[in-house]
Amino acid sequence: MKNFLSTSLLLLLCYTASIAQNFNIQYSPSFDEPEDGWNKVMQFKNGNTFFLHFTKAGIEITVYDKARHIISTKTLESNLWEAKKMKASTIEGFYEIAGQPVIFLQQLLDRTPTLFRIILDPNTGAMVNEAKIGELQRYGFGAGYAMAFGGVDPADFYVEKDPASDCYAVINFNSFSHESDSRIEVVHYDGSHKEINRAQYDAQGFKYLRFIGMTVDADKHVYVCVYGFNTMAYGKDSRVIVSKLNVGEKAFVNKQLEYTDDFKNTTAVMQYNPGTGMIQLLTLTQRSSSSKIFSGKTTNYYLILMQNIDPETLTIISSKPLTVDKADAYAKNHLKNAKGFWGLPQQMVINSDNSTTILMEEMSQEEIRGSRGGTSYRTYLNNIGVTELDTKGTETDGYAINKVQMANGIIDPLYISKKSKGLWSFRGGMAQGWSMGIVTNNAFLSYDYLNANNKKYIIFNDYPENFEKEDTRKYKTVVAISDASTVCYELNNGKIDKFYLFGKPNDDDEANFCYIESSHFLKETNTYATLMVEKRGRKKNAKIAWVQL
Repeated sequence: MKNFLSTSLLLLLCYTASIAQNFNIQYSPSFDEPEDGWNKVMQFKNGNTFFLHFTKAGIEITVYDKARHIISTKTLESNLWEAKKMKASTIEGFYEIAGQPVIFLQQLLDRTPTLFRIILDPNTGAMVNEAKIGELQRYGFGAGYAMAFGGVDPADFYVEKDPASDCYAVINFNSFSHESDSRIEVVHYDGSHKEINRAQYDAQGFKYLRFIGMTVDADKHVYVCVYGFNTMAYGKDSRVIVSKLNVGEKAFVNKQLEYTDDFKNTTAVMQYNPGTGMIQLLTLTQRSSSSKIFSGKTTNYYLILMQNIDPETLTIISSKPLTVDKADAYAKNHLKNAKGFWGLPQQMVINSDNSTTILMEEMSQEEIRGSRGGTSYRTYLNNIGVTELDTKGTETDGYAINKVQMANGIIDPLYISKKSKGLWSFRGGMAQGWSMGIVTNNAFLSYDYLNANNKKYIIFNDYPENFEKEDTRKYKTVVAISDASTVCYELNNGKIDKFYLFGKPNDDDEANFCYIESSHFLKETNTYATLMVEKRGRKKNAKIAWVQL
C-alpha cells in the first residue's frame, strides 16, 4: 500500500461534519486508498477506533481516539505467526474481550493449520500477548486432492463469543482425522482467556460430521449444532444434531432432530435469545437446483426452518418454515416486481425487544468457461429482503429493496453472519479473488443492516442511475465500484425513505463509496464506522467515516 499514513497526520485534527438525513458524520484525515489486502474498522467501548489493514507484509494498525485524532500507528510483528504469510491466513474472529481487541488468526505453517490468539492494547494497538491456542493434524500430500475432488472439508477453526459476556469457545475441526469421534473438539474460555473446559465430540455413529453452529452461555455451557451424515452424497441417513457441553463435564448431551433424517447439505445460524430463554436455530437445507445451459447460471433452492430449542432439555419447542410473505408482497406492490421476493437468509439478528430480524438476499451463481479450458465463477447478489419475526417465529413485517451486484467467485448463503464476527480469508469469502491475482470489488458489495434508536437502515453501494429507478428490470448491474456511491434506506412503518449517505455525487466523475466489508456498528453509541473513498475524477482519497445515527 502506497503512502498509507503520513507522520504529519499523527497529531492533526482534521475532520469535517456533514448532515445526511439527520446524521452527523465525522471524517478522519484522508490517505491513499488501500489497493490490496483486507481492511477492518472496529470501534471499542473506551471510545477508540481501530483501523486494521491486513497485507502480504502483516497487520498495520491505526488507532483513533474519541475526538477522531490519530493517537497511534503500529505494524505487528510476531515470534509465533509469520507476518509475511498473511496472504495464506484466515481471520477467524475479531472481538472486544475484557476491553481489549482480540484477533484470532489461523495460518498454515508447514502444512499444519494453527490458530493464534493476539491480544492488543486498546489505546496503542501494541501487542499485549500472543499465544498458539490450536493445532490440527498436518495435511498429507493427498489432502489437496481430497478437498478438491473427494468432498472432504478443509480442517478449520471456529470462534464464537458470547454477546452477553466475555466468554468464548473455539471449535477445532480436524476433518482428516481417521476417527469420527476425534474430528470435533470444543474448548471453552472465560473472559480472562483461561481455559475452563475441553472435550471431544461424540460422533454418535455417523461417519462424517460438519460443524454448522455454536452459541456460548457465559462460563456455564457451550451449545453446538452439527450435521452428521454417512455418505458423501448427503441426505441419506443424515441428521442435524443439537448438543450441550456443561462446564466441568466431558460428555455432551445430544439431541438428534428426527425430522432432519433426509436433509441434504445443511448450514445454520445459532443464537440465544435472552428475552425468550430459547436457543434459536435457523437452518438452510439444499433441496434442489436449476441451471440454464446457455447462460451458465445456477440457482439453488433451500428448505429454511426457524426452530426454538429449550436450552435445558434441548427439546424442540417449535419448528416452522421461514415465510417471507410480507417481503414478497412488498416486492410485488412497491417495486413492480411480478416475481416477488425469493432470497436466502444471510444473517439472524435478535433485537432488544426479543423479536428477530432475518436479513436476506437473492443469489445466483454463474459458471464461465474460457476458450482455453479455464473455468471461473460469479455470484450475483441481488434484491435485499428484510423479514421481522415475533418471539414465536411468526412474520410481522417485511421489506424488499432493489439491488443488482456481481461478485467474483462462489459466495455461499449466511456470509453476512460470518462477516459480523470478523471472519475473513484471502482464499475464500467475499475477498477470495485477491489471492488468485484477480482484481475484485467483492469487499464493496452486499450490504449492511443497522438497528439504532428503534429505526432500521440498509446501507450499500449503488449506481446513481439505479438509485433513481424503481423498476429492477431496468437496473444496471454494479460491477465497477468507482462509479457507485453509498446509499441508505430507512425502513419506517411499512415505508422506505432513501438518500445518499455521504452526499449525492454532482456528476459522473464523482463518487462516494464505502468498503462494506470493513464496516462496524457499535450499538452502545449508535455509531456506524467504515472505510469510505471519495473519487473526484481520477483522484481517490480514503477516509474513516463515523456516522452518528
